[in-house]
Amino acid sequence: MNTKIYILCSMMAFVCFSCKKGFLDRNPYNGVSSSVIFTSDENARLAVNGIYQAAGQNAFKDQFLAVTTYMGPDSYTYGRGGVNLGTTFPMGLGTARENTIPAIYQNLYRPIVYANDVIAGLDDNENVSEELRNRLIGEAKFLRGLCYFYLWNLFGDVVLFDKPTPVEETFLPRTPVAEVQALVISDFKDAAEKLPVSYTAADLGRATKGAAIAMLGKAYLYLQRWQEAETEFAKLLTAPFTYDLTADFGASFYWKTQNNKESVFELQYINEQNMGSNFERLFGNRSGGRGGENFCGAAMAAFRVFRNSDGSVIDISGYPKRSSYPTGNPGEVSYGIDLIKWYDETFKDADIRLHQSVIMPGATFFGNDNKYYKVYWPYQTYVGADPAALRTDWTSIGWVPIRKFLTLGEENIINAQTCPTNFPMIRFADVLLMYAEAVNEGRGPVQEAYNAVNRVRTRAKVAGFPAGLNKEQMRREIQLERYRELMFETHLFFDVKRWRLAHTTDPVFGLNNDVLDFRFERLYTRKFTENRDYLFPIPGAQIDLNPLLTQNPGWN
Repeated sequence: MNTKIYILCSMMAFVCFSCKKGFLDRNPYNGVSSSVIFTSDENARLAVNGIYQAAGQNAFKDQFLAVTTYMGPDSYTYGRGGVNLGTTFPMGLGTARENTIPAIYQNLYRPIVYANDVIAGLDDNENVSEELRNRLIGEAKFLRGLCYFYLWNLFGDVVLFDKPTPVEETFLPRTPVAEVQALVISDFKDAAEKLPVSYTAADLGRATKGAAIAMLGKAYLYLQRWQEAETEFAKLLTAPFTYDLTADFGASFYWKTQNNKESVFELQYINEQNMGSNFERLFGNRSGGRGGENFCGAAMAAFRVFRNSDGSVIDISGYPKRSSYPTGNPGEVSYGIDLIKWYDETFKDADIRLHQSVIMPGATFFGNDNKYYKVYWPYQTYVGADPAALRTDWTSIGWVPIRKFLTLGEENIINAQTCPTNFPMIRFADVLLMYAEAVNEGRGPVQEAYNAVNRVRTRAKVAGFPAGLNKEQMRREIQLERYRELMFETHLFFDVKRWRLAHTTDPVFGLNNDVLDFRFERLYTRKFTENRDYLFPIPGAQIDLNPLLTQNPGWN
């Protein structure tokens, strides 16, 4: 483990903030020494705010969000540094020295270090009122459990720290993953006991009892402990919890309508320097209020997954083929006209979630200068059109940009990393689908599984599942429903790994397939090796620092 993390911890210089959006504060609270940080209620709150800040600005931002999005079956990246930053791991060319993986590894430990100090500092501390003390310990344990949940799923055995550890004692061997999983479960259980069901507006965004229960259920689901997972998720379907689906699917991804009744836990962001998310940068296009960099685009598998709203299959076999047109610009223009027309006609009755998740070929986006832009092909021909061509970074390919999470017009005019959109780590729709999966795996396709999935489909105005599915058919339908509902929310990368589908050539969930653009032209081929790629490598630099660390199989 990099000792710099522990030096930061020992200083106890938490940078915490709270403002109109929940408990974030514009004025940083810096330089509080360890001798006074736990001597009052207010200081203790600020210490816990520091864990949230480390989670939002380090652990679950930048590399984590980008990699777990473009490595999944719902997305891909192209051209970011050529065969460097973006496509090395998807093409099977990654190494333990690749620069994004160490950042994910180290950043997930930062909130853990802060949480350990908070838990130890508050334990039996009579300087902090008892009710608040218990709640803050619950928040710290929830965030620690959250980080270890992802460390376990990304790296397997990892070094486990459950208490403050002096720098000289941090060079330890990896802890067996079963012990890490046990701590995750213990943390979520304890958090669920200590946390409230809800907060007043000033504390909106803090971890709740429902968030801890949801993550406990998710941990059981990932461990295939179906009955325990079902039991936890079922708690969230009844009082005292009031979670429900919003009427509009898009409400959970637009900054003005987040923190709604569907929100179980969101990382909070605002439109200020160093306090925003980076959705605009990773997913945004050059026609947005602040130009994004198109790190991630929609995988073409989506166009095979979605159905018409009446449940019928969308026939994509008749898409225009470039080879049937003459070469040269006139041929490209005529091809592009036919191609965009085909998308418009073929997907006009598609599930609304497709249209609200991506900017379809032929669709418009309200962006820079408060104007509308349209996805054409080829881009160069329509730069001066009305509406003008929506500009991505890649004018030579048919790129399907992501619509989820972006601001509109010039709502974000500071920079591409001050997006006010929250990161919805747990939505009630996800809870319903996980509940349905646990029920189906444990008891088969009983009515409770149907009810949960069809509740999600009803909100999307899509016909319900047909009756009479067997367990395997229901499993596949739930998996496909997760794709439709949760695109670009990082879940699907973890799903295809826990389902052991990532190494296959499954046309939807396999990560050994050709990556296509919206012309159905091959860009490159993914490669995911069964005996290596289900875990990321332990960063080589960490092994250099700590020779007690071992490497995951296949990464030496």
